[in-house]
Order: sequence, then C-alpha cells, then structure tokens
Amino acid sequence: MIFFYYGEDSFRAYQKIQAIVAKFTDKIDKSQHNIQSLDGETISADDFFKAVTAMGFLADKKLVLVKNIFNNKKLSEWQDALLDFLKKQKDSPDENYIIFWQAGKADSRTKLYKTLKKFKFAEEFNKLKPQELNIWITNQVARHKKKLSPEALKLLVNYVGNDLWQLYQEITKLVNYSKEEVTEEDVKTLVQAKVDDNIFNLIDALGNKDKALSLKLIEEQLKSGVNHQYILTMIIRQFRFIIKAKALGDRATNSWLLAKTLKIPNLVAEKTLEQSRRYTMDQLKSIYKQLLILDEKFKTTANQEKILFTQMINNL
Repeated sequence: MIFFYYGEDSFRAYQKIQAIVAKFTDKIDKSQHNIQSLDGETISADDFFKAVTAMGFLADKKLVLVKNIFNNKKLSEWQDALLDFLKKQKDSPDENYIIFWQAGKADSRTKLYKTLKKFKFAEEFNKLKPQELNIWITNQVARHKKKLSPEALKLLVNYVGNDLWQLYQEITKLVNYSKEEVTEEDVKTLVQAKVDDNIFNLIDALGNKDKALSLKLIEEQLKSGVNHQYILTMIIRQFRFIIKAKALGDRATNSWLLAKTLKIPNLVAEKTLEQSRRYTMDQLKSIYKQLLILDEKFKTTANQEKILFTQMINNL
C-alpha cells in the first residue's frame, strides 16, 4: 500500500503519518521491529529496494517511511526502476506499507510525482488559511474539553502565527493551565510571544562559535522540561528575524524601524539588530540550512534530541 503526503504544512502531514504508524503497530507489529525510516535525500536504489521488498520479521508486512526523496540528487539515475516498482503495486493492505513524505513542495514536473499522485492515499498539506487556522486551533482546544475565548484565539494567532508545531506546544500548555476556558489573560501569561533570554544567549553563543556554551544552554532548556521541537522552533524563528534584518540593511538602521517592519516587539528588535551585525549573510544561510536539516531529523527520529542538537552545533 502506497501513501504520498507532501506540502508546506509538515505538522498535519506528520500527524497523519503518526496515525498510520500507530494503527500499523496496534494491528500488525506491536514490537515495531518492522517499522523503518529512510532518509530519502541520501538513499540509493539498493537501500530503497532492500527495505521495501524485505519480508517482515515475525509479521506479515513492513512499514517503510521514505522522507524527502524528491531532494535526492541521484534519483534520476534510478527513477525508472522506482517507477516500474510502483506500477506493479496493487495498492492493497496485503502489501508492505510504503509512505513517501515530502516536507515541503514536491516537484510536480517529475514522473515520480505524477505516479505517486495517482495512488488512493495521496494528499497535499498546504498552510491553513486564516479561517481554517482558527477552526484548527479551536478544535485542538476542544479535544481537551476546554473552550477558547475569541480574544484568546486572536491573541494566540498574533503571537505565534501559522506555525502549527509551535501552536501545538502552546495549546498544550494553555489547556493544562486553564480551568474551563482559555482566556486572553492565559495567553498573555503563558505564551512566549518573544524569544526569551536563554534563546538570545544561545544565538549569541552560536554566533561566537562557542559550542560548549551553546550545548550547555540547550541542555538547560531540555532539563527544565522545554520541548525540543519548541526550542528549535524558537531558534529558527529568531534566525529568520536576523536574516530579514540583515537583508533590510540601511532600511532598518534602528530597532524602532525594524520592530515596525517585522511587526515584533522593540525589545526583540533591539537584540535582533545587534545580532545581525555579528554575521555575514553567507553565515546566516549556512546556519539556517543546518537548522532546517535538524528540524527534518526531529520529525523522523525519536529520543535522540541531545545528540542531534550536538551534531548540528558541531556542523556550524
């Protein structure tokens, strides 16, 4: 059975995949010995075909997750063989489960895209529109048997935007804190609308290439119970601000102008402007690329957060 999920909204795609994995675990492979993740960006033809054609271990089938195969630079060398394999699939529950997940846009010009799109379980996850986002947030809160005031909803969207990964973390905090209804005051109290001092200090440490301090600050966050995905989301968010500040150049010579342009608090703008002067644009692009790679690894790897953070810091 073939699944193909892609699009800019990686959170909802991830949730869909986790539901499939949970069902597979419950119905077919409680030991999870037959669930395998492949890095689609680097796999070879041998890696792929060995994984998807192997028999299950103490189970009648396997589940194979292939992440970001459209980013594989050598795919053209074995795409035809892959297409031949896919054409022979009956798309039946009796076969191995193969999930192709592209976290972002898939190249619609390729033969692989056109083939995968024909399968029954192919779905694109686009960023939610404003009204859809409001409904999604309200439903997430309702799942915890709580209500969300209109004022709280508006403020939460203003603070976090359309980042479902961060929204999920914030909603979890809010519903655990509030009694029957999440209020505007709850959002003001709990939601981190600006990057806190620890994140600022971490950005400074990364800019100074102080790897020991960078790792120490991340460890402190993890030990205090902060979710690893939330830490990374806040780091990525701040580097986006720094890149935008760098790109603006003379058009944002002071924090007030920067705060107005980026629609961020002046305190955040002051620190962002200061940090933007410590990097070249090439350095920022390199760091941002490493952060996005780490983000992808978090979504396919469990219980290795500290190791992955360390690898990212060492690659900077």
